[in-house]
Amino acid sequence: MLRSTCLLLIILAGSLGLFGCSTGPGAGAPALLQCLQQLEQLQEAVQRYGVQDAQYQPVAGFPTYRTTRFWSSFQGQDLDQQLDQQQAHWWRRQLHSLGMDSLALEWSNLPPSAQRALPDFRHFQQQCDGQLFQHSLQRPIPADAIDVADSYNDLQRFFGLYALIKYAAAASIAEYQEEMRERINAFNGLPPPTRVYGPGQKPVTTGQEISQWIRQSMENHPLALPELTADQLQALFIHHAPQLEIAYTSAADIPGTAQWRNRNGQLTRHINTQQTTLYTYPSYIRFQQNILLQLNYTLWFSERPKPTADDWYGGKLDGLVWRVTLQSDGSVLFYDSIHPCGCYHSVHIPDHSQLAPLTDSRATSTALEPILFFRSTLPPAAAQPRLHVESATHYLAQVTPGRDTPGARQYQLQPYDSLRALAAGSGFKNWFDADGLIASSARRERFFLWPLGVENTGAMRQQGNHAIAFAGKRHFDEASVETLLDLDPPGLGH
Repeated sequence: MLRSTCLLLIILAGSLGLFGCSTGPGAGAPALLQCLQQLEQLQEAVQRYGVQDAQYQPVAGFPTYRTTRFWSSFQGQDLDQQLDQQQAHWWRRQLHSLGMDSLALEWSNLPPSAQRALPDFRHFQQQCDGQLFQHSLQRPIPADAIDVADSYNDLQRFFGLYALIKYAAAASIAEYQEEMRERINAFNGLPPPTRVYGPGQKPVTTGQEISQWIRQSMENHPLALPELTADQLQALFIHHAPQLEIAYTSAADIPGTAQWRNRNGQLTRHINTQQTTLYTYPSYIRFQQNILLQLNYTLWFSERPKPTADDWYGGKLDGLVWRVTLQSDGSVLFYDSIHPCGCYHSVHIPDHSQLAPLTDSRATSTALEPILFFRSTLPPAAAQPRLHVESATHYLAQVTPGRDTPGARQYQLQPYDSLRALAAGSGFKNWFDADGLIASSARRERFFLWPLGVENTGAMRQQGNHAIAFAGKRHFDEASVETLLDLDPPGLGH
């Protein structure tokens, strides 16, 4: 026992730059050693019970760090080397916070019996958060450790002869895009009956207030991020919360709230249509020399119904993701949307936006899979625009200015993170599987689209796991507008 304890202290002392067990590990080392042991126990339990959360990617060699494509984009600036200490410290603190927050949710999703065998997480976090973070600062982060893996399976592409079939796939995608372009441009209203949903709260902020919030936050933030307070962010989510007009032909067209339901001892995913919820989260993206704030809204349906028994695209669960990208003055640079499978990416650019010329120039794009752009007539400070959603397929048919609708149903706004730990029986369970997908929502289209490298094509996915192109590689959470919208560097306007 003494020998093994000494060995652990030697390992710890080595990582801290100390001088071995015989000289003593120093006053803080025993407490840090205990924190490291408890961290290892927690992570082993998470692995053992398969409750890993895939929203953020772990950073190899830094057990409390996790990252995203945006946060990893700072590596090109060599924060640890070139930027001042405050910026480097803040960046690494953010990676640590993403990791500790994820671990807290994973701990809450462990079976109660497993939790009882571990330290209480709140106590662990209170005692160890600062020590583990300071310990993480002892060495720089290698560039390859911070790289975020793409959401494509290159092995599938190799065996599927992607190099040959990608051109046929691109031609098929072009046909689909032309069909969607014609449908949206010819939109003249949804066929009745329709149901209208709204946030239930009117915007209480002005464009001037929003602009002031964003500018002040960027001026005061070490990395010039538009990081708002919780109250300010909620006010923005309400301000831009979309109205929804949904064509209704069956219960599959009623949006609801994600829940776990116990059926004969088995937990199954259920959409409670008695209460509609939009799940929100903020994100950031680079554009030219600035970092912009994005507002994300996710809506869930119980299914995409199959019109025929041999339909390729229907299955359990469906939804819509709507995103608003704000400039530093609070105006909208662009809107875009996907389904939770990552499919059907479309970009809606207001007339006032500096990106508006893209809706004309993309017609001559040489990209293998061009972006599907649309011109939007929404004003610069549009509040609560209206999304027109088709029945069954839940395609976004058009976007128009919002308007008052007597009798509109109300929805609630909830943090997207609540999906990562939903009440389930006597405990909690992640809405998403450990790989960031929902396997039970699989579509038959995966059987013929697998050579394009998107695993389980058509299945619903968690934030951070949305591949949005079949020909080439592109993700919904790209770190820059230039990459997301396939702009020629250094971006429009330079």
